[in-house]
Amino acid sequence: MVIRNATLNDAPQLLSLMEQLGYPQTIPDMKDRLQQYMSSDSQVLIAENQGLIMGLIAFFCFPLFVSPGKSCRIAALVVDETCRGQGVGRNLLKAAEERAKQQGCVILDLTSGLRRAKDGSHEFYKNLGYGNDGPQAKLYFRKVLM
Repeated sequence: MVIRNATLNDAPQLLSLMEQLGYPQTIPDMKDRLQQYMSSDSQVLIAENQGLIMGLIAFFCFPLFVSPGKSCRIAALVVDETCRGQGVGRNLLKAAEERAKQQGCVILDLTSGLRRAKDGSHEFYKNLGYGNDGPQAKLYFRKVLM
């Protein structure tokens, strides 16, 4: 398995992953999103094996306001349903963590919807050291502006 930066040429192969995540895309939309994430502060990484894209992780880094350093936010993580349980997600998260550290990030945040609990996503994150407890526990709020 190789972890690499995504390219615009990956867009057609990423459509299936985004659909499995619950966010169907068109090729132009996917290319637009990839383009937006191709900067020093944001990235899309691909897990690939012999030309088969097994998963992706998208993340962005930004300065913290309340303390020194930066935060990294996972925007998307998905592993192809045929490749789950093979360490793909673990390797993608590890690669994102390493890159975030290189950019000066001191924390990494992600959101996992309640609907993901039944497929084991929440336990997956907990097993990798992610939590939502103690004095830094968070409650997620959202307001749709459209």
